[in-house]
Amino acid sequence: MSKSKHYSAVEKKIFLEILKDFKHVIEVKKSDSSTLRDKEVAWSEICKRYNDCTVILQERTVQLKKLWANLKQSQREVLTKEKQARLSTGDGPPLAEINIDPDIALITPHLMETTPVLFSSNMTENEINGKYFSI
Repeated sequence: MSKSKHYSAVEKKIFLEILKDFKHVIEVKKSDSSTLRDKEVAWSEICKRYNDCTVILQERTVQLKKLWANLKQSQREVLTKEKQARLSTGDGPPLAEINIDPDIALITPHLMETTPVLFSSNMTENEINGKYFSI
């Protein structure tokens, strides 16, 4: 018998709704002692709110942090597959439907940003040279 059950769609939705209130704290990239303390307090409050919901059947604590890491990772994988399909050439299969979770996108908009393109195959030599040699 496993220690914890999988999260239902309702449990994930509740979790993401709670997380929206704390996105400004938990998604901060700094790692100084003050920021880490703020994140710890935020995760404690997230766990409390989550476990206080009446539809939650199994109490969760640190598992919620792992759930968040897993949700972000699965979103990254979806975005990577989408980008690879978009950039692929040849007569490959049609682009599969991409399931970008709008709740995760709202909490972590930096996942949705793509790397700026420095060069493109349709750029002129002057445009390419201008990117590095203009003052």
